[in-house]
Amino acid sequence: MSWLKIGLLGSVVFALYYLQQIKITLKGKGFEVDLLTGWLADYRQFKAMILKESDPKKKAEYQAILNGLHLALMGFVVIGGVMWLG
Repeated sequence: MSWLKIGLLGSVVFALYYLQQIKITLKGKGFEVDLLTGWLADYRQFKAMILKESDPKKKAEYQAILNGLHLALMGFVVIGGVMWLG
């Protein structure tokens, strides 16, 4: 297995981890979430929840989760593009 494949797998694992953290946070706040579906709806709800949050410490924690998801997805796209282009 090459380093690019390991990087691609790692970015997928991290993206799934951050999606799970979003679902756990939403569930803890009382939102209705489904285990395997509704990722985009959960993402939108999470962003709206961040905007409404008044506690700066919680807001920073939620933003860190969102930034981690964005970084993992960006890594997936970049590494996948490098692998596809050869």
